[in-house]
Amino acid sequence: MSLCHPIMWQERQLKLLRDEIEAILVPLSEIAGFSDLIKQPLTQSRQGLVIGSTKHDPWPLLPLIVCEAISGQYKHALPAIAALQLLRIAAEVFDDVEDADSSMSLSARYGSAIATNVATTLIILAEKAITRLKRTRVEDQTIIRVFDTINSCYITTCIGQHLDLSLIPGEGVSEEKYLKIAYMKSASTLECACCVGTSLATQDQELIEIFSTFGHNLGMASQIANDIQGILQGSDIIKRKITLPVIFALNQADYRRRNILKRAFDNSTESAPNLTQTRELLFRTGAINYATVKMEFYKQLAQDSLAEAERTGVRVERLKLFLE
Repeated sequence: MSLCHPIMWQERQLKLLRDEIEAILVPLSEIAGFSDLIKQPLTQSRQGLVIGSTKHDPWPLLPLIVCEAISGQYKHALPAIAALQLLRIAAEVFDDVEDADSSMSLSARYGSAIATNVATTLIILAEKAITRLKRTRVEDQTIIRVFDTINSCYITTCIGQHLDLSLIPGEGVSEEKYLKIAYMKSASTLECACCVGTSLATQDQELIEIFSTFGHNLGMASQIANDIQGILQGSDIIKRKITLPVIFALNQADYRRRNILKRAFDNSTESAPNLTQTRELLFRTGAINYATVKMEFYKQLAQDSLAEAERTGVRVERLKLFLE
């Protein structure tokens, strides 16, 4: 299996994935208004793809790349990977309904009832997408395992969302609890993606476990990287999001700095936080450095999993791109 230019293989695989999603949406085409509503979040996803995008974003392709790395093939896996995309977008729509913090979301533009119906439809389409694996000659036992893996993942995600929504404003969050929620809400989806990709390539339980571990640690590293970017760009400060750097700073800062940070991230305060001052405090307390070290820790664990997979003969070159 030769390696072509990264942009070339991304374009090829993204086109096939978009075509698969478009085929799944065909039953909705008779009702144009509803079909357009379904397509809106698919074209405006916060995380890349799903249809109509020209971005060369490899993240939606992660399970395909895992599958190809192990077996040398990936086209038979397209229905399951399309299902994962539809479920991810459904989760985004539900998240917007619950958070009500985006003026461009479906719930803000059309109301929570319509947004909820769209998200529900996306879930049903995702389940129908998985059944399309039969067309690509995937064995029934494997299809059932994929169903179970995906459902188990999203149960975990729902529990994580519940824990997040149950947090009491103003009450401190421990690093341990934050990392648990981060795994359940975010990292578990990458773990699921890698597990699905592996399950569609092999029945080797050892390899499935290796790539599940890879996905777990890749997901944790990615979440913490997002935490750092949210501080550097100021978006998480404006939204007063309590992320890993903030938790560290609140635990490590002296009395004066801790009070300043508490006020900055207090949702009951009407005045906007001082971006420059807050960002500077997070740097001075070592919070950004700590989060960076934590991110690199998870990246190293993910690299260890790839090294372990490589020793079994798996081609991991493209997977290493996710750790850059």
